[in-house]
Amino acid sequence: MINLSLNIQTVLAGLSMGLFVYYVIKRIRYRFPPGPWCIPLMGHYKIYTSFDIPKKVEELSKEYGPVVRLSFGPQSWIFLNNNDVVIEALIKRKADFAGRPHFTSGDVFTEGGKDIALSTYSPTWKFHRKIAGKALRHYLQGDLLENMIQDNMEEFLNKMAQEKEPFIFKTYADLMVFHQLYTICFGEKRPIDDQEVKDFLKLENDFIEFFGTGLLEDIVPYLKDIYPTAKWKKLIRMTDEILHVLRTKFKQHVDTFKPDFNRDFIDSLLMARQEAENEGDESAMEKLEDTYLIQTLSNIFLAGVDTTRFTMDWFVYFMTRFPEIQTKCQEEIDRVIGSRHPSMKDRNNLDYTEACLFETLRLGNVTGLGVPHMTICDTQVGGYDIPKGTTVIINLRALHRDTKYWKDPEKFDPYRFLDEKSKMKTVKPESWLPFSAGRRVCLGETVAKPELLLMCVNLLQRFDLRLPDGVQPNPEYKAIEFAVEIPSDYKIIVKERIRN
Repeated sequence: MINLSLNIQTVLAGLSMGLFVYYVIKRIRYRFPPGPWCIPLMGHYKIYTSFDIPKKVEELSKEYGPVVRLSFGPQSWIFLNNNDVVIEALIKRKADFAGRPHFTSGDVFTEGGKDIALSTYSPTWKFHRKIAGKALRHYLQGDLLENMIQDNMEEFLNKMAQEKEPFIFKTYADLMVFHQLYTICFGEKRPIDDQEVKDFLKLENDFIEFFGTGLLEDIVPYLKDIYPTAKWKKLIRMTDEILHVLRTKFKQHVDTFKPDFNRDFIDSLLMARQEAENEGDESAMEKLEDTYLIQTLSNIFLAGVDTTRFTMDWFVYFMTRFPEIQTKCQEEIDRVIGSRHPSMKDRNNLDYTEACLFETLRLGNVTGLGVPHMTICDTQVGGYDIPKGTTVIINLRALHRDTKYWKDPEKFDPYRFLDEKSKMKTVKPESWLPFSAGRRVCLGETVAKPELLLMCVNLLQRFDLRLPDGVQPNPEYKAIEFAVEIPSDYKIIVKERIRN
């Protein structure tokens, strides 16, 4: 018994010494970014279990510099907090930082990394993204997108016009955007009170609320095989429900697909696959089996729903908080469009309104942190060594509030995006990256910008949006999931505008 005890002590001592030597060698080999002290293995627990990670890391960057190292459990993550180091990583060394870290939960809802947003950088990923880009170009041809948005907005604006008491706009934004993406992706125009759409929206909202702070299995992966948490088990169930809906819609399209008739985004994906098939590339066809395309559909639908509805909520919040800015938008809309329906062709003449949208994307913290990157080789950023396989996070909140680039950053000021002639600046402002940059730039950016603008214009063309009498704007926000913030609940009233 004594010998056994001594053997265990010897093993533990040897293991501790080995880890210490490994740590020292690694510290000598690499010049790591700085960061605060933490409890070994547990890491910076109070930070990674918080909804307010972007703000906390931004504060740390004032002490440690723009490149900050934090421990999430046993893993070291690097946070980039200003434009210089972000451009160095994403543009100058773009391939080095183009990977994606492996998350245990990610494997579940990407079916083993077969999506675009979360799968790591590889030849398969590049091919998959190329096909998705081709599908989006198919989809954006003609006026298909414009007509879908216009029809959808008309129904919901008619419904809003019936409201006689103050109401929460977010409820409308959620349904409006969800129906819109339903039509864009599935080609289905459903009644605004359709139960199937409401059930799917509830499933998506429950998913966000329940898994907003992440899962323990992402920090300690082996738990899922030894003693899975109740949260992990619920993740499996809810992911199956979401994917079941997408698989069903996809199969219906495959069964009724006509190569010369484009109904929606699923058809656009099938057309891109058909082109690859016609070229006779068998290796390409293996990468385009149904699961890959369904995962692309998942990226476009779910990411598109969340970012669009949260952005619309922020936009209306700012319009009601600053009615003088809303009035300027409406004057521009009346001058350019009048009483006819807005069109995508009007975009080049709606500079002030689009500047308000861009300012919303800057100040409204829809994505406080970018999707995590991973280094695919040993590299550097900001003068520090970043080993291969390191998780790297872009702190978009810090970029969008950097006083070096944004004067009075907490102020809502659309003129930041306009030139001396009150036209949208032709060069994108520095330190403004709501859609990221480089190899992993958002796939849906080309759809999101015109879609959001057309929705905003429709809303302001028809209504004056106001807070109820005697109610002051609430400057607070609330976090609803990992690094995502929306305005605290507020009610508005709408009044039909008289247009010439």
